[in-house]
Amino acid sequence: MIAAALLLGACATPKPSVGEDHLFDSARSEQPGAPSPDKKSACGPEGKGDVVLLDARTAGPLTCTMVTVTKEPASCPRGESCLSEAVFKGHTNARGQIAVAEPFSNVRLVAVADGYSPSYLEDATLTGSKILELEMAPSTGFWLKALDPEGNYLQDLLLSFKQGEEVVANLRTNDLANVFFTQRNPFSGEPVTIEAPGYKPATVANITELGADGHTLTLQK
Repeated sequence: MIAAALLLGACATPKPSVGEDHLFDSARSEQPGAPSPDKKSACGPEGKGDVVLLDARTAGPLTCTMVTVTKEPASCPRGESCLSEAVFKGHTNARGQIAVAEPFSNVRLVAVADGYSPSYLEDATLTGSKILELEMAPSTGFWLKALDPEGNYLQDLLLSFKQGEEVVANLRTNDLANVFFTQRNPFSGEPVTIEAPGYKPATVANITELGADGHTLTLQK
């Protein structure tokens, strides 16, 4: 799977040797925005949608969740005021999908939902049978996506995070190649070295080294 949207982090459970009060704890938690029994009645209509919203922490669909999705020119720099147009406002269905009234091409989709940061899908084109995937990044904690040099997702890969010789966390990537830290940005203090089987160690001192979005780790063979 090629990373088309970097928008991402899923909750991964550290090895038992990592204490619960550690700086890099990644605790089990419920999916933000997950439907409660009361929300089941607020699901969008069933049937195939055009866009599926995925929780970056769990890699699962964001079901029965109120969301607003807008489109803006892909060429407009992020963070600047862009001419935008709403393409959907309502609840996702039980499969996390939404239906869009009209096709579009070469736009940036922006999705906003309670409990999530504004999340993006770059250079999006809706042409027919293909369902677009848009990852929803949680509004708290820090997530990291692991890719190979060709941009492929590194799924089910154990990442070991070290400061000096100390292993501070062991986290496994999910189906979206994400790991998630519940506490804070782990790269805001001392440099962190990340090791993974079959790849060269990568040392990160600042999120500016994590791709244009500040969340992407590219591992080299």
